[in-house]
Amino acid sequence: MVLSARVKIKGLYGLPKAYTPVTPAVLDTIMEFFQRHRGSVLGLTGAGVSVPSGIPDYRGANGTYRVHGSYTPILHHELVSQHASRQRYWARSFFGIRPAFKAEPNPIHRAFASLESHNYLSGLITQNVDGLHLQAGSCNVLELHGTLKQVKCLSCGVKESRDGFQQRLEELNPEWVEFGQEMAQSGEEPKRRPDGDVDLPSNLQYGSFVYPKCHHCLTGDYMPTVVFFGGSVPDKVREQSYRMVDDASAMLVCGTSLSTFSAYRLVKRAREQGKEVAILNFGQTRGDGDATMKLETTAEDVLPLVAAQLTAETP
Repeated sequence: MVLSARVKIKGLYGLPKAYTPVTPAVLDTIMEFFQRHRGSVLGLTGAGVSVPSGIPDYRGANGTYRVHGSYTPILHHELVSQHASRQRYWARSFFGIRPAFKAEPNPIHRAFASLESHNYLSGLITQNVDGLHLQAGSCNVLELHGTLKQVKCLSCGVKESRDGFQQRLEELNPEWVEFGQEMAQSGEEPKRRPDGDVDLPSNLQYGSFVYPKCHHCLTGDYMPTVVFFGGSVPDKVREQSYRMVDDASAMLVCGTSLSTFSAYRLVKRAREQGKEVAILNFGQTRGDGDATMKLETTAEDVLPLVAAQLTAETP
C-alpha cells in the first residue's frame, strides 16, 4: 500500500562521541532549573527512561532500529485491516507481554514520582506504554501513546484487560503455550523488542495462531490501546497534552529523540510560548535546536541525584 511508504518509522539521529560529565556544577544547573520553575515543570519522557528496567528502546545507542536495521514494526493500517498482520502481532505479543509486565520501575521513574510529590513537577507526559511511571507513584501522568494494559474492540470499542485477553489467547493456542514452556526450559528465550514484541523462530507459522473475537459484540477484532506507527493520537489526548504544556512554565525532556511528531510538537509549542526546555538525552534529538539546555547524558545518571538533593532540602 502507498500509505506504508509515507510513514517515517526509524528517524535515527546521531550519537555523540562522549557523555557530558555529570559534575556537581551540572547537577546544580538542573537543580536551579527546578527551583526556578518549582511546581511548574512538565516532564516529557520516552523509551530511554525504561531501558534500565529491561525494556528495549527503538533509537538509543543499542536500540532495535540501530542494531537491527531490517526490523519493521506493524503499522496501524495493517493491524486494523489485515487478518495476517493481527496474527503476526498477537503471536509475537503472546510471548513478549508477560516479560514486559514483569518490568519494575527504575530510579528514573521513582525520581519523577518524588519530584512530583515534593511539588517540583507539575505533571508528566510519557510516550511509553509500559505503565511504569504510574507504577512508580507518579499521579498526573498522560500516556500520550496509550497503554499495553488494555485492548479494545475495533468494532464496538469495548475494552478488556490485556491480562484477561492473554488468558483467552492461551486457551485458544495450547500448542503455543507448550512451545513457550519448551523455550523457557531450554533457556532459549526469544529476543525481546520494544512494546511487548519479540522475535520468533523463522520456522514458526503465524497462520496457526488463533485470536478471539470481541466478547461483547461477538464480531469485532481487538487491538491494544496504543498508538501504532501510522496511527494518530486521539483528539482528547492531544488536547490534554496541549493544556499541560500551556499550564507549565518549563519542560524537561528525558530519554527520547523526539522522532515522533506527537512528542516533538509539544517541545515546539513550549518554545513558541517562550518557555525553557531542558533535554537530558545521550544522542541528538529532533528538538536540539529548540532546547534552551541540552545535556548529552542519560536521565539515569542525573535525575535520581537531582531528585534526592532537592527532596532532601524540601521543608
